[in-house]
Amino acid sequence: MARFLKDKQKAQGAAPGSLIFIGRQKIDHPRINVTQYNAEYLKEGELKSLDKINEYISNDHVTWISIEGLHDTSLIEQVGKKFTIPSLVLEDILNTDERPKMNEDDTHIFIILKSLYFNKETRKAEFDQISMILGSNYLITIQETNTKYFEDVTKRLYSGLSKIRTYSPDYLCYTLIDTLVDSYILNIEKLGSSIEEQEKLLLSSGKKIIQDIYHYKTELSYIRKNIRPVKEAMTRFVTSDSDLINERTYAYLRDLEGLVTQALEAIEIYYMMVSDQQNSYNASISNNVNDVMKVLTIFSAIFIPLTFLVGVYGMNFEYIPALHYRNAYYVLWAIMLAIAIVMLFFFKRKKWL
Repeated sequence: MARFLKDKQKAQGAAPGSLIFIGRQKIDHPRINVTQYNAEYLKEGELKSLDKINEYISNDHVTWISIEGLHDTSLIEQVGKKFTIPSLVLEDILNTDERPKMNEDDTHIFIILKSLYFNKETRKAEFDQISMILGSNYLITIQETNTKYFEDVTKRLYSGLSKIRTYSPDYLCYTLIDTLVDSYILNIEKLGSSIEEQEKLLLSSGKKIIQDIYHYKTELSYIRKNIRPVKEAMTRFVTSDSDLINERTYAYLRDLEGLVTQALEAIEIYYMMVSDQQNSYNASISNNVNDVMKVLTIFSAIFIPLTFLVGVYGMNFEYIPALHYRNAYYVLWAIMLAIAIVMLFFFKRKKWL
């Protein structure tokens, strides 16, 4: 399956807002986890369905609804009905090839992002889509797998010392996005260290090095495709005047926007580094070819006068000077060797060797 674009044949010709899952099913069964918290208490549990989800939502606390598994369209449809989510937004959530974006309406803020993991064994970047729906007193996160991307945030919630427990759900949303962006930077550093190690082998390796260069260039392009739109989404988030965003959260969001810029700059730096490695490799190959051609040219230049002498004395005329001289063969060899030595000395003086 193509990595840069996913197969959308199932959605071809479908009406806008059709709930069609586009992507690869990554887990067998979806899971629904609900966390309720405020400054005084925290409760966590797992639900089998969203039938009674309204009972968990109250103005007395923040409710974090985490859905793991995106392939169940009926579950996503139920989310839309329970929380009055537009069908076009649900369609974007089910499309795992959707670019990162941020939209809003009067009652919700919708954010689609990607999680990044660089696998050092396969040397490939892996992405999962994570969608967030921010309401007045709740946050819904929907992800493709059951990977614990936000485990550190959960630990902070349980510690009771975090600001998350005393802030509104917009701060929880910021914290989750901040965790993803930190992950971007950490994984880009992993990829970058592999690229920097490769630079040491640039002039000593064979054809494998150019294969690695093209591989890393492709991975960086893939990462850039999934992360570059995050900058636009964060800019919209920071400049939003939605009532769902508390005034004190804006300072954190602006800092988050700077982190996204840092991640993008790192991607661009490593992309240029790989391009420079490619240019250096091509220049090295070109220099090696030039060295070979220089040696062959010198040999050719030396043999030109020798070939001339041999050609002259190889003609089938009856009367040629020194043709019947007993030592003419040895004299000719001496002349040719002398010419070759003089030419080599001349090339050496000119620093052509």
